[in-house]
Amino acid sequence: MPLALPTDALAFALLSAVCFAALDLSQKWTARYAVSAPEPFLALRFLGGAALSPLLLLLPGTTAPTFAPNAVWLLLALIGANLLGNVLYLRSVYRADISVVGSLWPLKNFYLPFFALAATGERFAPNVYLLLLFATVGALAIAYNQKLRFSAVREPSVATMLLLTVPVFAVSDILFGTVAGGGIGARWATVFVSWGIAAFGLPFLLAKRETRQDIATALAGWRGRLGATLTGVFLVAGVYCIGEAFARSRGVVLVNVFAMLSGLVLLAVNAALPGRLDGNEGRTTYAVRFVGAMVLVGAATALLYATRR
Repeated sequence: MPLALPTDALAFALLSAVCFAALDLSQKWTARYAVSAPEPFLALRFLGGAALSPLLLLLPGTTAPTFAPNAVWLLLALIGANLLGNVLYLRSVYRADISVVGSLWPLKNFYLPFFALAATGERFAPNVYLLLLFATVGALAIAYNQKLRFSAVREPSVATMLLLTVPVFAVSDILFGTVAGGGIGARWATVFVSWGIAAFGLPFLLAKRETRQDIATALAGWRGRLGATLTGVFLVAGVYCIGEAFARSRGVVLVNVFAMLSGLVLLAVNAALPGRLDGNEGRTTYAVRFVGAMVLVGAATALLYATRR
């Protein structure tokens, strides 16, 4: 039986999972030891992405992009969705515990099947949607922590993350898959989006004197420079890999399931280094996370043999 994803798309999806796990770890390290305020942290992300993304064009096989009649509008929509998502996420992180809002990212795969069906007609058999639900629950369990409670949803910032930020990034994935799968390709799409976000977002972030001072202070030390570099490298690599997976699979839903396997890497690191990057979590938390890991791996394995309708 053929796999639901082509082997090259699956390979890029798994590579994106590794890159996004490394990105999360580098961001946690940077936020803890180098840049504490959210505005300079986000500005350094934009700067790193804009500066490092052109390196993708040095990879063998890079060709000039070709633009379909609606390609520019899709790119602008993609840049706008990313900017909006980052601003919304920044507001949530600034007003709520990052361990709570950060745990909600797997819910993107809850929205994606509905958005993809409406936008691109990407449709699956009923059992596939059930497996997608199991995979999402498993990924949420891996991200579980002591501060994540149902009562937290009543906080406006957490509700914003759940009802606005995550859906916006789901729309962004669909747009990115469309752009990367066209004549522009994943490499140029990554570069154009990185430049666009920096061009539109940095002037607003750098308008505050305090943000500029915080960036200068962070970059003056080796921790800030290392954190900014690693964050930029893993951000660009992760976006490029998932873009290639989108383009090669001609879809976004199943790719995101395998990208969620980044949680396994984070689970292993947090278990090996308790309290270093993830706070002091108890045995119950890790029991929930390990059960979630088994559910996610089981659902992802079953989805390898899923079929589109």
